[in-house]
Amino acid sequence: MTDLLKGANSFVPSVPLRVGVMQGLNASVLLVTAQGRVRGGADLVFQGQPGHPSGAVRHLGPHDGADWLQVDLPAVEAGVDRIVIAASSGGGPLGTAAPTVAAFAPDGTMVVRYALIDATTETACVLGEFYRRAGGWKFRAVGQGWDDGLAGLAADHGLEAARTGAPPPVPAPVPPQPFPQSAAPVAPAFATLLRHPAKTGYEAAAPQVQQVQQLRSGPPVPPAPAPAAPTAPGGWDFGAEFQPYAVQERGSQVVTVPSNVPPGPVIVEFETSGDDYICVYTLDDRNKDADLLVNTTLRDPRHRALAVAPEGRRLRIRVSCERRWTLKVLPLSAAALLDGPLEGRGDDVVRYTGPLADLVFRAKTDSNVTVYGYEVGDGGTELPENDILLVNEIGKVRSSSPMPPGPLLLKLSADGTWTMRARPV
Repeated sequence: MTDLLKGANSFVPSVPLRVGVMQGLNASVLLVTAQGRVRGGADLVFQGQPGHPSGAVRHLGPHDGADWLQVDLPAVEAGVDRIVIAASSGGGPLGTAAPTVAAFAPDGTMVVRYALIDATTETACVLGEFYRRAGGWKFRAVGQGWDDGLAGLAADHGLEAARTGAPPPVPAPVPPQPFPQSAAPVAPAFATLLRHPAKTGYEAAAPQVQQVQQLRSGPPVPPAPAPAAPTAPGGWDFGAEFQPYAVQERGSQVVTVPSNVPPGPVIVEFETSGDDYICVYTLDDRNKDADLLVNTTLRDPRHRALAVAPEGRRLRIRVSCERRWTLKVLPLSAAALLDGPLEGRGDDVVRYTGPLADLVFRAKTDSNVTVYGYEVGDGGTELPENDILLVNEIGKVRSSSPMPPGPLLLKLSADGTWTMRARPV
């Protein structure tokens, strides 16, 4: 789960999400183009117009202390660039409410949350937006308010009829449906977490991570119906789907990953602040260091590395760090898709599903930079042994390398900034 500050962003899984707006406020959605404007009245979804004609967005109504939305990211039309999540009051200012939004995966896992803590006289606001990036979706915490309510907000996104009070043209919206009672959108304990506004810093996130860990050992709750595992363009089918695992600690620690993480390749994400020396290893069946996942002195690092969860025992990871840190274990579907220019900082894992291409790569570091490719796609539980060395340079890198067609998994190691793109042959 990622708590965001205003202006920050985070990748979210490209799956149907339940989105909740808290603090007694009304939730609404605008589907806008790259120009930031709706295409017509049907692109506003709210209580009075609860379904988008495409079926990608629905207003589900109040449940368990929140006003709920269903946002089916894979079903969003190609002409829609952003999904804007708005909150509005019944006329009173938002300043006393601290509007909060959170998105949940189909299994009930909270994937992102943001609380607007500096609202004053505004009666409506854009809390955040889902937007397309690198073949997937990210969520940005916006926190912009309007004194003239939802009408002013909608008008500034191209729905001028909203400000004048004229009813917008509505081409046969999806009929309203009652909130599903057979499967709650989130476990009650997650809903409790959602009610508390997000705070800043690792200290605020620590109790949330601990509560998530406690939930895993408690009695199960019925999750929302899970869709089929997301499949990227090009037939990507490598790596099992599972509920991401997150833990937060301080200092050198050993982490035992829960048994719900199946055998096979996974992404291990490590994040901390400061510029201490950090190393992260997997442990073998004799409790000794096996694979080096992270080895860095980069300031404020956020590294993603490939690891293989073993069969017959749990994945165990040793962290050497003097500061507070967060470690996550994610499915391969969480990796960014190389479907256009990508940029980043530090180690990362990237998916490629396109045709024969050259990898155009740029980096600026003071140390060695490598990019390895793994030809995958058979759903196996091991990484292929015949990896492909695409980049192996030191310092400033400007290179292009021949790359086989996808599905391909790219493992990048760089203590600095980098950009990459696939240039079709």
